[in-house]
Amino acid sequence: MAIHSFSQTNPISQPLVTEINYYPEQGMLVSFPTHYDVIYFENNSSQLTINMKTILNNIGYLLDTYKETYLVITLHTSDDLAYDRLYSVADYIAMQFKIEQERIQIMLTSQEETKHYKQYEKNWKNSTELIMPKTIIVTYDPELGMY
Repeated sequence: MAIHSFSQTNPISQPLVTEINYYPEQGMLVSFPTHYDVIYFENNSSQLTINMKTILNNIGYLLDTYKETYLVITLHTSDDLAYDRLYSVADYIAMQFKIEQERIQIMLTSQEETKHYKQYEKNWKNSTELIMPKTIIVTYDPELGMY
Protein backbone atom coordinates (compact mmCIF):
# COMPACT_ATOMS: atom_id res chain seq x y z
CA MET A 1 0.00 0.00 0.00
CA ALA A 2 1.13 3.55 -0.58
CA ILE A 3 0.04 6.90 0.83
CA HIS A 4 -0.29 9.96 -1.39
CA SER A 5 -1.13 13.58 -0.73
CA PHE A 6 -4.02 15.02 -2.70
CA SER A 7 -3.70 18.44 -1.07
CA GLN A 8 -2.80 21.37 -3.34
CA THR A 9 -1.63 23.61 -0.48
CA ASN A 10 0.56 21.22 1.45
CA PRO A 11 1.94 18.44 -0.76
CA ILE A 12 4.17 15.76 0.64
CA SER A 13 7.67 16.63 -0.56
CA GLN A 14 9.99 13.85 0.65
CA PRO A 15 9.28 11.05 -0.03
CA LEU A 16 6.38 11.26 -2.46
CA VAL A 17 5.32 7.71 -1.64
CA THR A 18 5.54 6.10 1.79
CA GLU A 19 5.26 2.33 2.00
CA ILE A 20 3.18 0.99 4.88
CA ASN A 21 2.68 -2.57 6.05
CA TYR A 22 -0.63 -2.01 7.82
CA TYR A 23 -4.01 -0.51 7.14
CA PRO A 24 -4.26 2.70 9.20
CA GLU A 25 -7.40 3.17 11.29
CA GLN A 26 -8.16 6.50 9.60
CA GLY A 27 -7.45 5.13 6.13
CA MET A 28 -9.87 5.79 3.34
CA LEU A 29 -9.99 3.09 0.71
CA VAL A 30 -10.80 4.25 -2.78
CA SER A 31 -11.69 1.56 -5.26
CA PHE A 32 -10.58 2.39 -8.79
CA PRO A 33 -12.70 0.21 -11.13
CA THR A 34 -11.33 -1.78 -14.05
CA HIS A 35 -10.90 0.47 -17.07
CA TYR A 36 -11.08 -1.10 -20.55
CA ASP A 37 -10.62 0.42 -24.01
CA VAL A 38 -9.88 -0.88 -27.50
CA ILE A 39 -8.09 1.13 -30.16
CA TYR A 40 -7.97 0.18 -33.84
CA PHE A 41 -4.95 0.69 -36.08
CA GLU A 42 -5.22 1.14 -39.83
CA ASN A 43 -4.26 -1.94 -41.88
CA ASN A 44 -0.48 -2.48 -41.93
CA SER A 45 0.19 0.62 -39.80
CA SER A 46 1.53 1.26 -36.32
CA GLN A 47 0.92 5.03 -36.46
CA LEU A 48 -1.26 6.54 -33.74
CA THR A 49 -4.18 8.63 -34.98
CA ILE A 50 -5.67 11.65 -33.22
CA ASN A 51 -8.61 9.52 -32.03
CA MET A 52 -6.22 6.95 -30.57
CA LYS A 53 -4.20 9.67 -28.84
CA THR A 54 -7.39 11.02 -27.26
CA ILE A 55 -8.08 7.63 -25.68
CA LEU A 56 -4.42 7.24 -24.67
CA ASN A 57 -4.43 10.74 -23.13
CA ASN A 58 -7.38 9.75 -20.93
CA ILE A 59 -5.55 6.61 -19.82
CA GLY A 60 -2.32 8.55 -19.29
CA TYR A 61 -4.18 11.04 -17.10
CA LEU A 62 -5.58 8.19 -14.97
CA LEU A 63 -2.14 6.59 -14.63
CA ASP A 64 -0.62 9.94 -13.69
CA THR A 65 -3.35 10.72 -11.16
CA TYR A 66 -3.63 7.29 -9.55
CA LYS A 67 -0.04 6.18 -8.95
CA GLU A 68 -1.02 2.68 -7.78
CA THR A 69 -2.63 1.79 -11.11
CA TYR A 70 -0.97 0.15 -14.08
CA LEU A 71 -1.80 -0.60 -17.71
CA VAL A 72 -1.84 -3.87 -19.65
CA ILE A 73 -1.61 -3.50 -23.44
CA THR A 74 -2.46 -6.62 -25.40
CA LEU A 75 -2.72 -7.75 -29.02
CA HIS A 76 -3.92 -10.95 -30.64
CA THR A 77 -1.23 -11.25 -33.31
CA SER A 78 2.49 -11.89 -32.96
CA ASP A 79 4.17 -10.50 -36.05
CA ASP A 80 6.58 -7.55 -36.28
CA LEU A 81 3.69 -5.14 -36.83
CA ALA A 82 2.14 -6.27 -33.54
CA TYR A 83 5.34 -5.40 -31.66
CA ASP A 84 5.51 -2.01 -33.38
CA ARG A 85 1.92 -1.31 -32.36
CA LEU A 86 2.45 -2.38 -28.76
CA TYR A 87 5.55 -0.24 -28.39
CA SER A 88 4.03 2.81 -30.10
CA VAL A 89 1.18 2.75 -27.54
CA ALA A 90 3.50 2.10 -24.58
CA ASP A 91 6.05 4.71 -25.69
CA TYR A 92 3.38 7.35 -26.22
CA ILE A 93 1.94 6.96 -22.72
CA ALA A 94 5.35 6.65 -21.04
CA MET A 95 6.78 9.73 -22.74
CA GLN A 96 3.72 12.00 -22.68
CA PHE A 97 2.91 11.36 -19.02
CA LYS A 98 6.30 10.25 -17.65
CA ILE A 99 4.85 6.92 -16.52
CA GLU A 100 7.40 4.39 -15.28
CA GLN A 101 8.00 1.43 -17.56
CA GLU A 102 7.15 -0.96 -14.72
CA ARG A 103 3.56 0.32 -14.75
CA ILE A 104 3.03 -0.48 -18.43
CA GLN A 105 2.83 -4.19 -19.20
CA ILE A 106 2.90 -5.50 -22.77
CA MET A 107 1.31 -8.85 -23.53
CA LEU A 108 0.69 -11.00 -26.58
CA THR A 109 -2.09 -13.55 -26.18
CA SER A 110 -2.08 -17.27 -26.88
CA GLN A 111 -3.61 -18.81 -29.99
CA GLU A 112 -6.44 -20.22 -27.89
CA GLU A 113 -7.30 -16.81 -26.43
CA THR A 114 -7.14 -15.32 -29.92
CA LYS A 115 -9.62 -17.90 -31.24
CA HIS A 116 -12.03 -16.93 -28.50
CA TYR A 117 -11.49 -13.18 -29.10
CA LYS A 118 -12.09 -13.54 -32.89
CA GLN A 119 -15.65 -14.63 -32.19
CA TYR A 120 -16.47 -11.24 -30.67
CA GLU A 121 -14.23 -8.82 -32.58
CA LYS A 122 -14.53 -8.48 -36.36
CA ASN A 123 -11.46 -6.25 -36.70
CA TRP A 124 -9.34 -8.34 -34.31
CA LYS A 125 -6.12 -8.10 -36.35
CA ASN A 126 -6.03 -4.31 -35.95
CA SER A 127 -7.34 -4.05 -32.40
CA THR A 128 -5.27 -3.32 -29.33
CA GLU A 129 -6.80 -3.80 -25.89
CA LEU A 130 -5.94 -1.39 -23.07
CA ILE A 131 -6.77 -2.69 -19.59
CA MET A 132 -6.26 -0.99 -16.22
CA PRO A 133 -7.13 -3.68 -13.62
CA LYS A 134 -9.18 -2.81 -10.53
CA THR A 135 -7.06 -1.12 -7.87
CA ILE A 136 -7.66 -0.29 -4.20
CA ILE A 137 -6.01 2.97 -3.10
CA VAL A 138 -5.38 4.16 0.49
CA THR A 139 -5.51 7.96 0.66
CA TYR A 140 -4.11 10.44 3.19
CA ASP A 141 -4.72 14.17 3.50
CA PRO A 142 -2.02 15.83 5.63
CA GLU A 143 -4.05 19.05 5.90
CA LEU A 144 -6.78 17.17 7.76
CA GLY A 145 -4.28 14.82 9.39
CA MET A 146 -6.23 11.88 8.05
CA TYR A 147 -5.53 8.93 5.81
